[in-house]
Amino acid sequence: MNPERLDLRGLLCPLTWARTKYALGRIARGAELLVVLDHRPALPDIRRNAEELGHEVVSTTEPSPGTWEMVLRRSDHGSGP
Repeated sequence: MNPERLDLRGLLCPLTWARTKYALGRIARGAELLVVLDHRPALPDIRRNAEELGHEVVSTTEPSPGTWEMVLRRSDHGSGP
């Protein structure tokens, strides 16, 4: 199962986390979300906020210089679908 993709290139904190949080709320529990970023400070921000809400950071990679991909798995807990 391929993760849903969320392309946030060109956006800055805190909008990157706001969009990520919204997307996590829309996917099924246990599903994965691939977040694409080009704003380096957003990486620790998204990681911290996602983990505080109980979501799992599956991986973080830099497939090309200045572009990062984070795979997040939605928590089985909380509200939503």
